[in-house]
Amino acid sequence: MPMDYSRLHAILESNGTTLYKLNAEKVIGSATRQKLLGQIAGGIDSRTIEALCKRLHCQPGDFMTYIPESEQAKE
Repeated sequence: MPMDYSRLHAILESNGTTLYKLNAEKVIGSATRQKLLGQIAGGIDSRTIEALCKRLHCQPGDFMTYIPESEQAKE
């Protein structure tokens, strides 16, 4: 997976919410929730990134990190 969303959980906690709550509020869909949890492969689209930033009052780089291909092979 070229993107890492591990910092998202700290942001969710500081905002007093969870991915499940965001799903219930229709900020994200259930497939996106599963992607952010690492349960299924795939990326999230720019509309979802925008919705997360708006709801969590943050920037994309606050919750997602690009992992170069050379580092992915090490995992």
